[in-house]
Amino acid sequence: MQQINVPKIFISYSWSSPEHEEWVLELAENLIKDGIDIALDKWELREGDDPIIFMESMVNDPTITKIIMIIDRKYTDRANQRHGGVGTESTILSQELYSKRDKNKIVAVIAEPNAPKPTFYAGRLHVDLSNTERYAEEYEKLVRWAYDKYKYEKPKLLGSAPSFIVAEEEQIALFTNTQYRMAIDALEKGKSNASSLVKQYLDKLLLELPKFSILEKDNDLNELFKQKLEHFQPHLYEFQKVVDAVCTHSNDPKIFKHFRSFLERLLSLLCTVPNEKGRLTIDLELFSFFNYEFFLSLVTILIKNEEFNELKEILDELYMLPENFYQRHLLEKKYMTFTVFLPREYGFIENILKPKYYSPLGDLIKDYSDDQVITFEEICEADAFLFIKSLTYALQIDDYYRKRWWPHVSFYIVRDRYHALKVFVKSERPTYFDEIKKVLNVKDLQFIIDILNINRENPYNQNLYLPKWPEAFATFDLKTLCNLDKLHNS
Repeated sequence: MQQINVPKIFISYSWSSPEHEEWVLELAENLIKDGIDIALDKWELREGDDPIIFMESMVNDPTITKIIMIIDRKYTDRANQRHGGVGTESTILSQELYSKRDKNKIVAVIAEPNAPKPTFYAGRLHVDLSNTERYAEEYEKLVRWAYDKYKYEKPKLLGSAPSFIVAEEEQIALFTNTQYRMAIDALEKGKSNASSLVKQYLDKLLLELPKFSILEKDNDLNELFKQKLEHFQPHLYEFQKVVDAVCTHSNDPKIFKHFRSFLERLLSLLCTVPNEKGRLTIDLELFSFFNYEFFLSLVTILIKNEEFNELKEILDELYMLPENFYQRHLLEKKYMTFTVFLPREYGFIENILKPKYYSPLGDLIKDYSDDQVITFEEICEADAFLFIKSLTYALQIDDYYRKRWWPHVSFYIVRDRYHALKVFVKSERPTYFDEIKKVLNVKDLQFIIDILNINRENPYNQNLYLPKWPEAFATFDLKTLCNLDKLHNS
């Protein structure tokens, strides 16, 4: 790993109000979390110290690599009038700006909307943290400035290998960490801009995901595919943490609209452009699996946290297919149920990656399940619930195949256990069962009885609705998993 020099930054600000001081303190704590050493009067000064001498020493200290001026109206007034401690600092800072070779040592950070900059700094670029909608983006600029690692820099060398070649040898990193941490912090602290920061995180994640694309054929696609999956998992974990934090700390239903929008926009990653060089099938399969993991994670966390109203919205949503969606036959109908997130074509996974497994997709989910936010068993149960939800469409004439969710992952619980899913055990409590029935859009479990009857009447086609894995001697025991004996009269 590249050795990074630790920046040391002095923060100059005005004690305008307790709220402003708290804002500065929080910024300083965030910068420290990002590996930046901060010199702040509240942490450095003790009883008996001289604040003026401290300020002068900080500005002139050779170990201070950067200086931040926190700008609000009071700071600018005092700087322009050379009044108080801020005035003393400003005199030295203005000399620093015009007499030193390092013109990039000092930056103004706007903390109050529309606050003017001091006269000696006027016309220079600044960082604006006063706009909550753009806070994460601007904060990232500040961190890059601290490390002298800017988003846009002229390449120092010519002839470097293309990014996709480098990516095959190095860890793929999505630049979502700042947005992720800001969203988590806002959710945990109940900040008013939490919804906006969650949206910024999801927007950034969607923008960065194409970095995982497999653009060229490789001698060992098996290893390349697995490498991409491994590099993706830390970002899936971030997504799971954000969803879990929303469930735990927020009661704002608007936030979940961002997740529904994110799911729909994920489908844009599965497009092929006519009359252009075709995408590799393995690339489409990779992103189809990513979408599968995102969706399963979201549903599992909602069930775990008993967020049934939001779960119902996710499962009842009709997701608009983008133009040039890779499954062209689905474009006859512009909208799909949640089953659009189920991989329908996974030949590489089935034939190359997992050729000897009863449930290739389920086993791949198992491989990368880490039990940090959700356990593999919880994912299996959510997968089984999704299948049962899709069965509510089974007796409708309108193309059940499109609406069926095949329980690839729950194979791992139906093959070796004989008790009900947790949601249906809890449904023995009437108020809980009422919530589950709302999610399923049913009044009772009669649809389960009807499907069991149809299967009994069709002995030669018993997997018409109920999955079987004959080689593994496993069958989806719908009656047991739904706790039907105890719930059918409820």
